[in-house]
Amino acid sequence: MRNILAVALLLLVILSCKKQDAVIDTTASTPFANVVILGNSITYSPTNSSLGWTGSWGMAASTADKDYVHLLTTRFQQINKSCVVQAHNIAVFETNYDTYDFDSDLKTYRDSKPDLLILRIGENVQASFDSIAFAKKYQGLIAYMKTNNPNLKVLAVGSFWSNRDYINVIMSRYTPYISLAVLGTDLSNYAFDRTDWASAVQQHPGDKGMQGIADMIWAKVQSMK
Repeated sequence: MRNILAVALLLLVILSCKKQDAVIDTTASTPFANVVILGNSITYSPTNSSLGWTGSWGMAASTADKDYVHLLTTRFQQINKSCVVQAHNIAVFETNYDTYDFDSDLKTYRDSKPDLLILRIGENVQASFDSIAFAKKYQGLIAYMKTNNPNLKVLAVGSFWSNRDYINVIMSRYTPYISLAVLGTDLSNYAFDRTDWASAVQQHPGDKGMQGIADMIWAKVQSMK
């Protein structure tokens, strides 16, 4: 009887391990090898001494490896060591979409023929914006990045701040989309504890918020195979 129980227990352990391995393999997979992320200061911000910001990465992560771009890069490269992830600040698109020149700012990124484009913007678009003009330019941005690259996958990621529904609704129309509003309602996701930084920096996601952004984007990327 003891031998039978021992064999049954051993089989249960083996089956459990196989089931667990299958789940891990399914989750940790992505076909993407060339990723471009277009965002604002949450994606990349150079040093700004007037704000007390001495970093040169996503504001306001405490170190470069803790901003959402670097966290995502690590995940992509854990699966594909040769995966390239490029990030670029297009805050000027948010604030001056009517005069924004695609070629002068994005040609290099477009010509690199990415297979995944992540659009992570929204915070700098003011409520007084022309929604029709912005929507047209936003569609133009996607079309530009798809030039000679029609199979490009695009993921739109809405505002971290929860009061930007007017821009999120436009971003959600044309491609797969995720909202970050749930993160923005939790004050612990901000960098308010960094009293050495100006308010403009503190209103950005801190390490916890950056991790949340990376986790939400990564979960969505898994469904875009």
